[in-house]
Amino acid sequence: MHPTPDHEAGHARTQAMLQRLHKAMREIEAEIAAHQGVYPYNHGRVTQSELCRRADVKKATLQTPLHKDSTRVEVLRWLDTLAETLTHNRDATRERVTAQTERLALEVERLTLEVERLTQALAEAQARIEALSADNQRLRAASRAV
Repeated sequence: MHPTPDHEAGHARTQAMLQRLHKAMREIEAEIAAHQGVYPYNHGRVTQSELCRRADVKKATLQTPLHKDSTRVEVLRWLDTLAETLTHNRDATRERVTAQTERLALEVERLTLEVERLTQALAEAQARIEALSADNQRLRAASRAV
């Protein structure tokens, strides 16, 4: 028996939806990793609704008979796994964000001092280049005069 065109279109839509969900999952994991364990959106919470929003999938889709016992279970399992590494409440998230902010402030201070040091070194090098260029021109003029 061959699938009907409607069945093929439905299958293609399902595959596209699953791809969007998996892509959103990977993006969320990458953002959490990039922000030291804090999800930077939705007050630090990753929920089924948030994943669906990111994947452009209606949450109700996960409740349909086709997805209720498969895709939805996979999403819930992923959320449970993610929850183990994610900070759950706002206070803990605030503490992590504050700690990260303090680390970043120290890094900005260190980089600012390094930029000042390098700017000074550059100014000294440019002054040395100008002095050497002037000496070079003077020596060339003297050698032409001889």
